[in-house]
Amino acid sequence: MKQTISFFSLILILITNQCNYQKKSPIISNFEPYSSLGEEMIFPEQGNLIKKIENTKKRKNIVTYYYANELIRKKILWKGKEDYQTILRGDAIIIHEKTKIQAPEIILDPDNNGIINGKILISESEQGIYFYADGGEYNRSEEYIKIKNNPYMRIKNNQDTILIETREIVRNIAEKNIVFVDYVKMHGDDWVMFSDESIYYDDTKKFILKYHPVLLGKDLYLTAQTFVYKSDEQKIMIDQNPVILTNLNATKQNEDSNKKNETEIMHISSDLIEYNLKERSGIVKGNVLMQSKTKTIQGEEFLLKGKGIEKIVSEKNVTIVDKKENFFLKSNYMEYDLKNRKLYLKNQPHLITYDDITKENKTIKQELKAAIIERNFEKEITTAKGNIYFKRGNEIANSEYAIIDEKNETMKLIGNPILKRGDTEIHCKEINVYKDKIELQRELEAKIY
Repeated sequence: MKQTISFFSLILILITNQCNYQKKSPIISNFEPYSSLGEEMIFPEQGNLIKKIENTKKRKNIVTYYYANELIRKKILWKGKEDYQTILRGDAIIIHEKTKIQAPEIILDPDNNGIINGKILISESEQGIYFYADGGEYNRSEEYIKIKNNPYMRIKNNQDTILIETREIVRNIAEKNIVFVDYVKMHGDDWVMFSDESIYYDDTKKFILKYHPVLLGKDLYLTAQTFVYKSDEQKIMIDQNPVILTNLNATKQNEDSNKKNETEIMHISSDLIEYNLKERSGIVKGNVLMQSKTKTIQGEEFLLKGKGIEKIVSEKNVTIVDKKENFFLKSNYMEYDLKNRKLYLKNQPHLITYDDITKENKTIKQELKAAIIERNFEKEITTAKGNIYFKRGNEIANSEYAIIDEKNETMKLIGNPILKRGDTEIHCKEINVYKDKIELQRELEAKIY
């Protein structure tokens, strides 16, 4: 039965998990008796290393070393007849190719099944992989190791260390993969991933996390049908119904404001997500839809930057609908700073403000076009630069620079501003538009057409 995780409970814990790393394990078996060993014979330390070159069921001429403070060959009753088991006791070591197994005691039966007792350390230094558990099994013929009792794995890439804990780990030496069975928990610096099963491949250094895995970080939640996690780059690649959730702050707390932080969750879905946990950046591509309680953002490709996604950037066509601010916009370039609540648009941005955007028969309050539009949501101020076109009611304004204060319902036009009202066109140095009046400053020129 697959593990399930409550979607809503995960939203409530979009924080970095500081975890105690409990360990878990898999199963091992099969080993051949040593015909040269006498029953109950204890070897001196200098003679306690044995080397064997033998075939397995999967490969030929596999080199294996065995070492312990005591090597014992003991006669036992096995399948109805007498046979021998081999005991490696005291700093027991088995080296199977490049895989090293260390434990206080390893018992090998006549069918080549190895029982590993005590604290286990399994290491593969070339891969930067280390396994830990409280016991397990070794199978030379099938070339696998299983550990079940509190197993976990540590993988080190450069200076980064990742810990993986689960209920059972299977190291397939010949196939060069590792299987994590049942409730897998992977820990990074300030993130944790959950899945019901995972497989790691040596050659690509990739983890495949199955059955709707989940990533939790500070203000970040990511899930999909399957994750591909490239451990050497700390990058997640998803192309099966990926979803990201991140926190938006509707208002910022500061000493000069009585406003309280309001949590708003943004839901991001697309055809493909690539997210780099180390660099805190990602790409979402194809049918991208970002939705929160108040905002809807759509486009074909976006860059995600910063912890918990602090900034969203798009260099392609993008549209935004904001129900709180009652505006619709489209642009060919967007930088949306979620942390500081600022919006930067260029390449033919077009902003339309409505009386109530949620209404079916909504009314346009004002319309703005410019080379560049910048919006500060905290201060409720919009600035525009270059080839400005502004329309409100029966008034049309053109200028090179504009400051629009939505909170106070004012607008300042600078740089050869022109105000048109019907057949009247007014030119001056500066135009200030208020809710109930218009102020024209210096060098006033009026034309009637």
